[in-house]
Amino acid sequence: MAKLEIEIQTRKMLKPSTPTPNHLRILRLSLLDQLSPRMYVPILFHYLPTSGSEGITTACAKLQNSLAETLTKFYPLAGRFREDEFSVHCNDEGVEYVETKVVNADLAEFLHQGTKNTELLNDLLPEIDDQRPSSPLLGVQVNLFHCGGVVIGIQISHTIADAFTLASFVKEWAHVCQTGTLKAGCLLSFGQLHSLFPATATQLPSPPNNTTGGPKFVTRRFVFDALAIANLKNTIKDSRPTRVVVVLSLIWKVLAGISSRDSCLFVPINMREKSSIPSLEYALGNYVTVGVAHLEAGKEMNDLVGKTIRDTCLLIGKAASVDDISSLVVSNWTKYVDKFHQGDKMDIYPCTSWCRLPWYEADFGWGRPSWVSSVSGDIHEVISLFDTKSGDGIEAWVTLKENVMAEFESNPHILTFCPPLPK
Repeated sequence: MAKLEIEIQTRKMLKPSTPTPNHLRILRLSLLDQLSPRMYVPILFHYLPTSGSEGITTACAKLQNSLAETLTKFYPLAGRFREDEFSVHCNDEGVEYVETKVVNADLAEFLHQGTKNTELLNDLLPEIDDQRPSSPLLGVQVNLFHCGGVVIGIQISHTIADAFTLASFVKEWAHVCQTGTLKAGCLLSFGQLHSLFPATATQLPSPPNNTTGGPKFVTRRFVFDALAIANLKNTIKDSRPTRVVVVLSLIWKVLAGISSRDSCLFVPINMREKSSIPSLEYALGNYVTVGVAHLEAGKEMNDLVGKTIRDTCLLIGKAASVDDISSLVVSNWTKYVDKFHQGDKMDIYPCTSWCRLPWYEADFGWGRPSWVSSVSGDIHEVISLFDTKSGDGIEAWVTLKENVMAEFESNPHILTFCPPLPK
């Protein structure tokens, strides 16, 4: 299939079901929001048709109504970013909501092809201009396949949300869609992080902007099942590595073998439940720092990925005050930016792990998703990890220069632990 034929049925700005109170109209953003990339983060939820599926008109009405109700709790998502004040004006302008009809594909058949050709997946996302300050902070596209299958595509501004925040939003939306009511006694809230970590007027270092020109990038999906991960764990000695550590270690080891240069791996780490600062377990916004691992050309990797994560988590746990956390975050960010500026002399691999988040619990009335996926990237190298549906494997979405990908996906280590996906 060369391209999906998609017909837009509905496009609107969907507002919260009740107005945001005046005292919540301005959300000051935090230092950690300030350091987050100015980009939208995508995710797709794929639902095969079920015998108990209700009429599509009724289902779409429930999706819209429940989304509007969920936005009363996640009200900043319906606002607009104000660069001059580094805040969100929670003015209820709304989120981009689109319903489409996919006219040339059966979802089950498409998933067989789309899992191999990841570029097709991008058409299932709402289009949002990330260069326009007045753009909505959240976009939702509900794609209806003629077979009765549904794919929900979401894009959310990283300025206001990390993976935990996005997962919390999706979980609440699904709950409201099923029950008609918001969860009682939920502690999720915006604003806590700014009160502890206010944005700074001091000029912070920033990575280079490499979003234009350059070589072609391609994205491929690699699935590591439970057996492959168990075998990978046996290759790392003197530690008890996690699934994420062994998969990242293998990917980085193969990439380092392709190149003759030093390389760096950037690992974002969720600080919730790791720091001694109370009441941030349910804080919405960005609450991550980055671990920076540096590998010299020709050196053995051993447990470098695991050690970097453990050492960073140890520093988070030892931070005794808000100032300590702020200093750690800025220090890690400075190292990250410094390495990025050395990109002409070393290879840079940003990565992210969305494992152990409740993506597969997102039941909007059609059961749990058959697949939760990313999309194809085309700007720079990145490694994104997701749980498989079974929960014991990992899907690695790897974006590389086209010539590097050709070597990477044919590497014997990759083929041993991750056989090619069926065509």
